Amino acid sequence: MSYIAIVPNQIAETVFDGLTRGMLYVLLALGLNIILGLMGVINFSHGAFFALGAYITFTLSSRIGLFPAILVAALCMAVLGMTMESVFIRRLYGRPPEHVLMFTFGMFLIFVQVIRKVWGDTPEPLSPSGFLAGSVNLGFSHYPTFRLVVVLVTVVVLVLVYLMLVRTNLGLIIRAGTRDSQMVSILGINMPLTFTVVFGLGSLLGGLAGGLEAPLYNIDPNMGATYIIIAFLVVIVGGIGSFWGAVVGGLIIGLLQEFTVQLIPGGSSAEDIVPFAFMLLILLLRPRGLFGTEGLFD
Repeated sequence: MSYIAIVPNQIAETVFDGLTRGMLYVLLALGLNIILGLMGVINFSHGAFFALGAYITFTLSSRIGLFPAILVAALCMAVLGMTMESVFIRRLYGRPPEHVLMFTFGMFLIFVQVIRKVWGDTPEPLSPSGFLAGSVNLGFSHYPTFRLVVVLVTVVVLVLVYLMLVRTNLGLIIRAGTRDSQMVSILGINMPLTFTVVFGLGSLLGGLAGGLEAPLYNIDPNMGATYIIIAFLVVIVGGIGSFWGAVVGGLIIGLLQEFTVQLIPGGSSAEDIVPFAFMLLILLLRPRGLFGTEGLFD
């Protein structure tokens, strides 16, 4: 009887843990997917923006509070992303795509070394304070408040991004640009400015994901490398240029990893394998991904 009573509670808690983890993947992958879908830029530096967002949150949270620190970190990554696109990446458009890929990979390595120089190599913990350090009684257990806040904040951000994409002129340009950016440019749209804004938006989402991650797990300079690989997996699973693909793909991979760790004996050793196995399965069944189409939101 005790075993039967425990299992549903364990499953429910695992689902919530998987949703929390998956929401971070969604934010990171959505920023990556928006940039890739419109601009065709495979942005490896996105992982560094994630790590920098976490470290800036870690540094500022004790001075201005956790959520103001997360907001500042996200805005800093937006400015950094727009600067990098307008000053450097813009010069590489029209060249072979591997030039941009290698540039962003090089920037990722540079940013990682900057993190090591400024903050060191030692993993750093960041614990929520105040009411965020408490828990909420969900019936099956007392679940950490901050984890629920991460889910809530991510949902709000996703709604805002979706409304921006489907209800604003910028969203219309982004969706049209994913089909044919050259034609949009011919119609008089300032595509260089649009590219800069979109790169900033994607970078903001990456920094926001890093800021929200900081109080959940220890942060370290290599965290960006781990998460950027997962983000690319989410993009492939969900479909390049798909909003809903990033959302569904991120949640599925987060849940799969959490169930692997919590419910399978020795599952922690297979945690990093499961996303790749799932990606291979999707590529065999649906080569374009779950929601992959020609353009964003099609």
